[in-house]
Amino acid sequence: MRSHFFSSIWFYGAAVLLLLGMALRQPALSVLAFLTLLTAGGSRLWGQHALDHIEYERRLSARRVFPGESVELVTSLTNRKWLPLPWIELEDQVSDRLRVRDQEALPSARPGTTVLRLTTAARPYERISWSFQLDCPHRGAFSIGPSSLRSGDLFGFFTRHEVREATDQLLVYPRVVPLERLGLPPRQPFGEARAAFHLMPDPARTVGVRDYRPEDAFRFVHWKATARLQEVQVKVFEPAVAVQLGIFLNLDTYERPWEGIDYLRAESAIVAAASLAGHGLEEREQVGVYANGVLVGSDQHLRVHPGLGPRQFSAILEGLAKLTPLSATSFVRLLRQETRRFPAGSTLVLISAVMTEAMRAALAELLMGRRKIVLLQVGEVEDPELPGLEVHSLPEDLLGDPPSTRPRYVRITDIRG
Repeated sequence: MRSHFFSSIWFYGAAVLLLLGMALRQPALSVLAFLTLLTAGGSRLWGQHALDHIEYERRLSARRVFPGESVELVTSLTNRKWLPLPWIELEDQVSDRLRVRDQEALPSARPGTTVLRLTTAARPYERISWSFQLDCPHRGAFSIGPSSLRSGDLFGFFTRHEVREATDQLLVYPRVVPLERLGLPPRQPFGEARAAFHLMPDPARTVGVRDYRPEDAFRFVHWKATARLQEVQVKVFEPAVAVQLGIFLNLDTYERPWEGIDYLRAESAIVAAASLAGHGLEEREQVGVYANGVLVGSDQHLRVHPGLGPRQFSAILEGLAKLTPLSATSFVRLLRQETRRFPAGSTLVLISAVMTEAMRAALAELLMGRRKIVLLQVGEVEDPELPGLEVHSLPEDLLGDPPSTRPRYVRITDIRG
């Protein structure tokens, strides 16, 4: 509660004048003091209870989208009391990387956000709703909120301010492009998989039946064949190759991290990782994605272990959406820790916009194992020239949005001293 007009002096002064007018038998003075007390007191009570039983909520038509798509944001204000609101001002914090269509977004004191401001009046037990379209041109994890409400009495003498800390999360997945856009062949982009010794039955491919054995799982019993032959029969599956694809994303765009960030190359590397993961899962490969960038809301780097299926792709896209270009760990350390879990015959794909001596040494170590190592260079990167290393060059720009809508370089300056 605050007032830019009345203060405690007005209340004490009006009370003194009221008593003085009554003592001196001055009706005009008494009436003036009484009206002052009535106006100030009533306005204070009105302002004090203005935000009582006020509900403010927002709904998003979708919480996970791809760049270029739009989301409908519906906000509603409900006054659940008999006291009307002659005016109420609402402010929602919205990331400045989201675009509110047909509505002006105001500057905010919070870095990286803008303010969506609404002003209205509400009658007793009335609900008011607004609908907006949010355009999502950029990848990222964004929050809408917190919100602030401000209201008061009819004359604006007293105002009450509240902050509602509830937020809504919106994930914008990275763009997924065809392999041709990456400059890779759409079929077997890294050649034949050398994993013929990792044979295992594929339950999706039945080739016949045989007699039941004690070690067979009960769920593989073929009931129709059992009924026909009067002996328990189990399904025989076609052997399939279990291929693991590990994608390792290096978000360092300069040899020394304090030199800054090349936004274009970092985002293009993320697009390449998402596109390769989607293609690998379509080819029924077990795909895992690792990156040295910090995840939004934590101090951990991205780690999605190999898996298969639609949920795996959703987990990969969600992790890539939450990635920031700030390194959480050394990429070389990440390689040495996480590549140990991949068996012989796996394919390890490294995506990087920079090549250092430490990375060259780590690549040489990986090449000594029985795994296929592929390096995807984003932009012009020095070729490490290691025997047995497959190297491809990716386009520097895979974002697809107009260059005027995005930054290219983010320079970091040390202002200490």
